[in-house]
Amino acid sequence: MMQNSRISPLGLVFIGFGAFILLVAIPYAVTSPSNVQKIVLAPTFWPTIIGWIIIGLGAILMAMRFFVPADWSSNDADAGDGTPLPGGWLRLAAAGALMVALVYVTPILGLVWTAMLCFVALSLLVKSSRPVVSLIVAIALPLALYVFFHHAAGVAVPQGEFIRLP
Repeated sequence: MMQNSRISPLGLVFIGFGAFILLVAIPYAVTSPSNVQKIVLAPTFWPTIIGWIIIGLGAILMAMRFFVPADWSSNDADAGDGTPLPGGWLRLAAAGALMVALVYVTPILGLVWTAMLCFVALSLLVKSSRPVVSLIVAIALPLALYVFFHHAAGVAVPQGEFIRLP
């Protein structure tokens, strides 16, 4: 494909994958009983939301090809001259270790607290340019999801052994 093409191949893949989820995967692979009391508890609800989010991300990628100049950002994965930044493999290994730690720490601290700590650690790991925003999101997002799932949807969220949320 040409370098100056106005069509984003990745955007097309996202839109196609989202459409596949909505039109094929959910109707043929997910069964939903008709007596579900709350729509957020229906087995098809969240896969449908995810399918639409994937399509939306594809549309954003497509729109970026039209409205954002090609040289709007430098590649942060290298030093500007094509050489990779040092420590890339170490950070990748640390991200893997963080995923393993998530599995083992969740039963001890609970999902909400572990998600907060993992988000902060991942933000440090990827060298976030906005650490204050990352800290706010690390606290607010897990708490908001806990409130929604526990109180609105009535879904049990794994609690830890030490600090339990109301």
